[in-house]
Amino acid sequence: MLEIKLQAEIEDAYRRSRNSWGWRLLASPENTLSGAQVAFIGLNPGGTVVHSEHSIYAMPSGHSAYVDESWAGHIAGQSPLQRQVRALFSRLDVAPHAVLAGNLVPFRSPDWKSLQDPKGSLAFGKDLWSRILSRAKPPIVITMGGDTTKAIVELLGVSDLARYPVGWGNVTAQRGAFDGGTLIGLPHLSRFGIMTRTKSADFLDKLFEGIR
Repeated sequence: MLEIKLQAEIEDAYRRSRNSWGWRLLASPENTLSGAQVAFIGLNPGGTVVHSEHSIYAMPSGHSAYVDESWAGHIAGQSPLQRQVRALFSRLDVAPHAVLAGNLVPFRSPDWKSLQDPKGSLAFGKDLWSRILSRAKPPIVITMGGDTTKAIVELLGVSDLARYPVGWGNVTAQRGAFDGGTLIGLPHLSRFGIMTRTKSADFLDKLFEGIR
């Protein structure tokens, strides 16, 4: 029932948004909506093509888009972003299929500037994820990209937000607390491959200190 309800809600909002490149919610199975130790949230799905072999609403049980899908012509799981995200999950000692992973705004676009009605789309995404996170209650929430981090910080009421260097020039990550957990905001891992970068390792140890 949850799948039918959420899909119908997203489809309706997608039509009203006037976007035309499709939508995608989860990179993880639906069962992560009912409880997960870790949530990983990006801004919105990229590109202009919906691949028939890729999931739209959620992955099958036991699968993760970061492991099982072929992205940008790479063999399954081997695109740079997939490898970075899996390195993050490995650091957190969590199986990819057990992470509540998805997009804050489910509507696809080649870039944020191309998204129709970004204000309305973002408001819909925040409302959607407010309910998702209230249900799943992950004690660790990881966001990717500044816009995503800002939205989730507001949504969760994160306090004591501090910036941490990541060993890549002036680029920083953020960390703060919310009721019941910790939020870490990362730079976009497709641009800044810090999770597998030797020069970033000590900085990441400090950022993730005490989190498992």
